[in-house]
Amino acid sequence: MNKPTFPQDYVFWNIRSPSNEKLTKNITTDVLIVGGGIAGLSAAQNFNEKKLSVVLIEKNFCGSGASGRSSGFITPDSELGLGYFVDQFGEIQAKKIWDFGTLGANLIENNIKKFSINCDYQKQDVLVVANSDKAFNELKEDNEIYKKLSFANKLYEKNDLSRIIGSDKYFGGITFPNTFGINCYQYCQKMKEILQQRGVKIYENTPAIKINNDNVETDSAKINAKYIVVCVDRFLPELNKLKSDVYQAQTFLMISEPLQENEIKKIFPEKNYMVWDTDLIYQYYRIVDGNRFLIGGSDLLAIFSGREQHNLKRMYKKLNKYTKEKFPDVKINFEYMWPGLIGTSKDVMPVACADENNENIYYVSCAAGLPWAAALGWYSAEKLINKHNDLDKYFSPRRKYPVPDFVQKILGKRITFSLSNFINLYFKNLP
Repeated sequence: MNKPTFPQDYVFWNIRSPSNEKLTKNITTDVLIVGGGIAGLSAAQNFNEKKLSVVLIEKNFCGSGASGRSSGFITPDSELGLGYFVDQFGEIQAKKIWDFGTLGANLIENNIKKFSINCDYQKQDVLVVANSDKAFNELKEDNEIYKKLSFANKLYEKNDLSRIIGSDKYFGGITFPNTFGINCYQYCQKMKEILQQRGVKIYENTPAIKINNDNVETDSAKINAKYIVVCVDRFLPELNKLKSDVYQAQTFLMISEPLQENEIKKIFPEKNYMVWDTDLIYQYYRIVDGNRFLIGGSDLLAIFSGREQHNLKRMYKKLNKYTKEKFPDVKINFEYMWPGLIGTSKDVMPVACADENNENIYYVSCAAGLPWAAALGWYSAEKLINKHNDLDKYFSPRRKYPVPDFVQKILGKRITFSLSNFINLYFKNLP
């Protein structure tokens, strides 16, 4: 049988499981969670542990959105490096924000161990590799910040880097321990089962249509609740919420056919890493279940396109070329490729806040990575029940952005978000 010349347009691990019964009658609960990704499930878990009745609705199935389509990197610096937080907020506050991302990673890892979740859990350190001398000098500056704040990172000069990655195309790198990768779709599906066993009512195929002060209308029923937490990421504007503050960014993932062990050793001579590079729109890769090579990335034309693009040959060629240039001695044939849209803000930081008119409604969006999503979901319960507010100023949509809000009315949303992200990422010396 001839092999396909182009990867299948299919999310490799996102195979739909049997759904719960669709909600068809009006109900009342203490807490309603809208969205069945990692943020919504994390919120449901924390509210449930506080002994409140919890209902979660999901328009498709748990893990069907950005969470289940993701690369599975579990690291607190998914998008924003520690150097950025130090520049913006100072060392003490930067450590506080970083610890929040670490909290999300710990929540995920603790669940995996406590409930024996089978989700391709792999301990893999992070490796950030520099694509130029300039980028490596910036990594050196970041390394000094990490050392000053007592992080267990390690810097590799170009000559030393070959010990841990089988490519001579990088100019140096820096590693971070205590990180790991997962299959987040499997994680979401298992957490759904666990929460149901603990009394959380979960209804899939139940889209939210309208959010009111004390209820949410679906296409077939109404749910009354004292507290409402909306964790729908990029879909918030479709619910007429935070329309000017949330947009979407598009990335692409490709997964290869299984590799032989000796081929993986050519990529990672000592042990497997989760890698990303220092390009403005960076490439990232790791080894996943079945000895498959996963790589992700985007480009300037696609990342803020405004619509999901499938079978994009330009992106396939870019990522395939990148892989061949970095690892010319490894034959990697890509079997699957799919796009993913994630919520983004104008400065890449999360957006999480109470509704302006009702403090019992809370929105979570634009999480910069899975650990941030888990932490923000958890924080929603601390915010609404325990009245915590120590992180509000960092996530408020009313914070100052790189491009003033009035510019959006002139340039439009897509251009404003593109320009803001470019300024924020390129001029802040992010890794």
